[in-house]
Order: sequence, then C-alpha cells, then structure tokens
Amino acid sequence: MKAWHIDNSNKLKMEEGTLTPREGELKVKISKVALSSMDMTCFANRDDEQVTIPAHSAIAYMGSDCEELGLKLGSRVLISPYIRTVEHGETVIKTMGVNIDGLLRDFVCVPSDNIFALPDGIADEEAVFAEYIAMGNKVFSALRCEEGDYVVIVGAGTLGLVLCQMAIYYQMVPILIDLDSDKLELAKKWDVYYTLNPTYDNLERKVTEITGGRMSEAAVFTSEGVGLNAALRLVKNGSEVVIAGYPTYDKHNVDMETVLKKQLKLKGVCDGAGEMPSAINLLANSIVHTKGIITARADFEDIPKIFEDCVNYPYKYNTVLFTVD
Repeated sequence: MKAWHIDNSNKLKMEEGTLTPREGELKVKISKVALSSMDMTCFANRDDEQVTIPAHSAIAYMGSDCEELGLKLGSRVLISPYIRTVEHGETVIKTMGVNIDGLLRDFVCVPSDNIFALPDGIADEEAVFAEYIAMGNKVFSALRCEEGDYVVIVGAGTLGLVLCQMAIYYQMVPILIDLDSDKLELAKKWDVYYTLNPTYDNLERKVTEITGGRMSEAAVFTSEGVGLNAALRLVKNGSEVVIAGYPTYDKHNVDMETVLKKQLKLKGVCDGAGEMPSAINLLANSIVHTKGIITARADFEDIPKIFEDCVNYPYKYNTVLFTVD
C-alpha cells in the first residue's frame, strides 16, 4: 500500500506498508481520488497531527468477490468516507480525510457498509461528488423550508454549487453568494438565476429586492469566499442558518447581536452519513450536474506539485481529480 502523508509543517511524503482487512472490512483498489484546493491548504495547516492522509472522496475497484454486497472482483464502487465509531459509549461519525486518515492512497480497507456499487451510467468524474450530494440531503433535512422559499447559499465551492442545484430540485429558490465570478458563471449555466458578488453588489439591498422585501427564509454557509455574518444578515427573523462542510477551515467570527436580535437558529451539518444511496440516485437521474467543478486532472505521482500550488495559491483549483491506477 502506498499513501501520501501531509504533516502540519506543509511537508509531503510517500509512505509504503502492508494492508490487512479487519473483521467486517473489505480491501479495495483506489482508482480516482478527488481533492479540493481548500482541502489541501487547510489540511496542511491544521493542528491535529494524528491525521496525515487527506481526501474524502474516491472511486475504487473491488479487490475480491463479496457475496454480501453482490459484487465481483473488479466491480467499480464508490467509497463512503463516513465511519461510525464508538466514543465514550456513544456512536459518532468520523470522516476519512478530515478526522481520520483519508483516501489519498492506492489501496484501502473500509467497512463493507461503506462500499456502494456504481451504475454504469455514472462516470467517475460525477461519482466523486456523491458525498457532497449526501451532505446536501442532510442540509435540506435540517432546513424546514417549503416550495418557493428563498435560500441564501454562501460560498460557490463544490458544496455550494451542489446545494444550489438541489435547492432547485426541491423547488426552492437559491441565492448564491461568492467572490469568484467564474464560479458564479458556472452556477448560472445550471439555472441558478440569482448570483451575487459582494465586490460589486450590496448584498442586503439585492436580497431585499429579490425577495420582495421579506429577506430569505433560510441560509447555508459553506465556509468559502464570504464570511458567516453575511448569511446572518440576509435571512428574516426566526430563520434557520445551517453551517455546512468539513471542520478543516479557520475559525469564523459570529455576530451574536444579529443572532439574538433576529432569534436565529444555527445548525451544523458536517457529514452525509446514511444518504449515499440517495446521492447516487440523484446523479443517475442527472439531477445534479458536476461538469466544470473539476478544474485539474493529474496522476498519483503529481500530487507533490499540485499540493505545493494549493498551499501557495489556495484558490487556483476548485477540485483536482487524481488518477491512481
């Protein structure tokens, strides 16, 4: 087994070792790994020295037959990064590449419950985004929105772009906010009608105009581009604001005066556990589009150069797809 390790001094190294499945686990061969630029920069500068292998999204091939799953040797599968563990007597969910070692390697052993067969109609380039769709399902479960409601989505990274499309599917009206004009243009191609850039737009005035003066019924903050307080200012009193994504980014200041005055409800969503089958179904039915989110492709051996670029230029790439085999 070969794996790329990143320490918190921004040093990258390849390590090799043996890999033996434990009871209940299956060994699979990694084929494609997706990694965002922000994943790599935040991962490199984290405080936790125990987790050294990044990446939480990968496509793989079965390393053996599995009667339980009805899969044969060589079957193409999707790996769910969400691992259930028990801590202090309670079941908790940890995410590979976030708070346990991830998938930037050539082989991995994972619980059989974390392996899902991929239909032939879903390309690898689409399947690697299933985890974001799974998280999106949890986000919309946390938001008590109705058809026709406006939802402010702050951040046009991978998660934000996926959430906008899901909002349209659930018959809500997304308002996407980001500083990156290219990402906003990509969203427009997927029928996201309202896109705002705070460099040019007065956010509160624009959202007031869009919503007919009532402001947004809800907001989702995805940690990229614009601060959390923008989401708090753009919702009406009593609204729910979901903070979604993986806890690998810097701390954010919270305008508690606005939270208290508006009596807002803040919720956190940091995984898509249990939602992977639904995510695969949404991809199979072309509900969520991903073309354009991948902005670079590279081989497994090219990771040091890509990593260096991401550390020096955090916004150079959106998502990088690495080919392992």
